[in-house]
This record gives sequence, structure tokens and C-alpha cells, in this order.
Amino acid sequence: MSEEHKLPEGLMEVKISDVSITNVGFAIFMKPVGSTSNKVVPIFIGPLETYSISSALDGVTPPRPNTHDLIINMISELESRILHVIINDIIGNIFYARIVIQSDDGIVEIDARPSDSVAIAIRAKCPIYMHDKVYQEAGVVIGDEAKSEASENEDEETPASTMTQSPLEALKTRLQKAVEQERFEEAAELRDQIERLQREN
Repeated sequence: MSEEHKLPEGLMEVKISDVSITNVGFAIFMKPVGSTSNKVVPIFIGPLETYSISSALDGVTPPRPNTHDLIINMISELESRILHVIINDIIGNIFYARIVIQSDDGIVEIDARPSDSVAIAIRAKCPIYMHDKVYQEAGVVIGDEAKSEASENEDEETPASTMTQSPLEALKTRLQKAVEQERFEEAAELRDQIERLQREN
């Protein structure tokens, strides 16, 4: 597995600057490594992926392997390794990513969602890259001015405490609100998500 893999042009290494719940859902915020800029790329993801990323960042090991742990174990057993992941494109509001794997047979690139790619990269302790086009198109500036504007436009029904809640606690808060407002179809979906998170915890 000594084949050298050359990175495409226009890539920057990024890291997770924050994982939180916003007014429109869970998000990871990606920032260039070594950058002092307040410009970040928010990528909205599901609650299960949020839990998987947060637990990996916190060093939490589940009693049984979840999907991302299983992928890492499979790649290791096949005597391959993940070189890096690349968030390589954005079309509309949809982000695209690639997982780059090295095996005895050469380099393989696999299409994947950014959320899965990031969750796997954390576990593999490999770099995360982002194409400059994605950073320029999807980047937003986070700062005092941006925070002030966001505060003014904040949904009054979204409690400020949810910004510091875990994914599971945030889902329970949303479930309670859905039941109170008799949005039972949404409540059923949230209940299913809570049960899946509790099984993995």
C-alpha cells in the first residue's frame, strides 16, 4: 500500500469548529485549518449523524459498533486504510463528498454524504478536505454582527437552551412541543429517532 495519492487542485484542509442545533436543525460547522477568519461552512445533518459525530469527538465508545464504527472495522479487516475525505461539491443546497481509501489493489474513491464522511474521518483520524468552490459558495461569516442578526430573526418558539442541548435532549424537546401542538405525525417520527439514538447509546 505504498502507492502515492496526489490531491486534486483547489483543496483546503478543514476541521469541525462546532456541532450544534440551529433554528432549522442540526449542523456541523466546517472551518479551514489554521484560519483566523470567522467564515465557516454550515452543513445540516440528521440527528443520528449528529450523535455519531458528537460521540466520536467526545471519545465515547458505544457498547456495540454503530454504522460508522462498523465501516472502520471492515476497512481495517480488509487491510485497507482511509487516506482522507473530500467535501468536493455543492449543487443547490446539497453537499457531496468522497471517501478516499487505499488498499493493496490501489486507490478507491467512494461517493458518500458529508455527514457520513466526517463521522468516518474522525474515527479514522484522517484529514478532511474541502474544495475551495464549496467554501466560497456555502461559507457564511459568524461574528458579533451575524449573531446579532440571527438573534433578531430567531424563532420565538425555539428555546435558547436547545443551543447547548445534546442531540437526544433536543429531540425530546422537539417531541414535547410537537405533541403539545398536536402535530402527531411529526411526533411519531421524532419518537422513532429518539428510540434509535437510545439503542445506539
